[in-house]
Amino acid sequence: MSFSIEELLYAFYHFPLAITSPFISWYFFGLSEGDYIGSGLIIAIPYVFLIFSTSIFGRLSDIIGSKNLVHVSLVAYSSSFLCYYIVQDDVVLFFLTYIGFNLIISGFIPAFNRLISFYSEEERAEKFGRLGMMASTGFLVGSIVASVFVKSMESYQNMFIFASVTAFLAFLMALKLKEVYSIDSNSLSKVTTTISTSKFSFEINSSMKPVFILLILFTLTQIANSVFVNFFGIFIEDELHENINWVAIVNSIATLLGVFATYIVGKVVKNYKRTYLVFLALILYTIVPFLTYIANNTVLIFAIYVIPVYAIFFVLVPVFISENTPESRRGQAMGFYSSFQYIGLAAGTLIGAFSASITGIIRPNFLIGACVGFIGVLLGILFFKEPDEETHFSLHNQ
Repeated sequence: MSFSIEELLYAFYHFPLAITSPFISWYFFGLSEGDYIGSGLIIAIPYVFLIFSTSIFGRLSDIIGSKNLVHVSLVAYSSSFLCYYIVQDDVVLFFLTYIGFNLIISGFIPAFNRLISFYSEEERAEKFGRLGMMASTGFLVGSIVASVFVKSMESYQNMFIFASVTAFLAFLMALKLKEVYSIDSNSLSKVTTTISTSKFSFEINSSMKPVFILLILFTLTQIANSVFVNFFGIFIEDELHENINWVAIVNSIATLLGVFATYIVGKVVKNYKRTYLVFLALILYTIVPFLTYIANNTVLIFAIYVIPVYAIFFVLVPVFISENTPESRRGQAMGFYSSFQYIGLAAGTLIGAFSASITGIIRPNFLIGACVGFIGVLLGILFFKEPDEETHFSLHNQ
């Protein structure tokens, strides 16, 4: 199996994330001296900024192109880890640096998804599936490295240098990306504003409605997940009384399974009704945290945790957006996709922080996650409906 530049780049982008992100709640928990609400706020505040930055960058990618924005994001990505290493002893400066760089880096995902969305409909689903596979591979290798080297705060901080080098390799690969262009966005904007009651305008609005409903359902899954995932390191160390490097080990297994899951989803997305896949994902986001809540065995908890529940939406959402948004606004739609994700992450983290502060433990957060997932199932039954073929055909022939 050969790999494209886009796929290799995506793997190298996720490698540093595997070294840093699974431990960030544990790291901030230490910085806040064991304060659940404090650590939750530290994690959630950057998400709030990212809600707006990803929407802006998504629209910017429609204007200046995906490739340029990807380059800027990856330069900031590589530089960020060096700066984290330099300012690691200053809590306030570290936090401000973390927010600042993440704002710039947030342009990568909507710009990159926009670039991939211009593949033909026959290739697009499989392409996003292969990207998911490569993201999982990068995360897997990073998790293995982290499980070996991350034993303490000091060892975690030293990994910033390694993460910076890997992110720079991703930037070098991005230099070989080819830009894609859509129809002129200015002319499209003029048409839709001057003929607002036309069939053209109505069809865009009707096709975008299921996109926003899907994004709302996706947001609920992110809330359900982040209520407990962002505190899983604390849960492992404080309640399961296991070593912190188990975070990296279970993430390694989860991403190994994710390699196969996202690849398979990419294969089946183009052959199955979107509605079936949406409900399967929502049900998984309900069942998995509930099973974790009632489980009392550490091995069983780890076994449930490694189920790659994210695989379906990881592939399905960008494919669905690509199919149901006009080309000139696709970057903006991908920006909304990232924004809705960060809304869910911020809300879930804050809910989880307040819950843990009240109860003094993390375990009830899993039950909260299951309840949010179940709300998603109900809303999906009531409101989600795929656009008909006529609307889809008309949208892509304007």
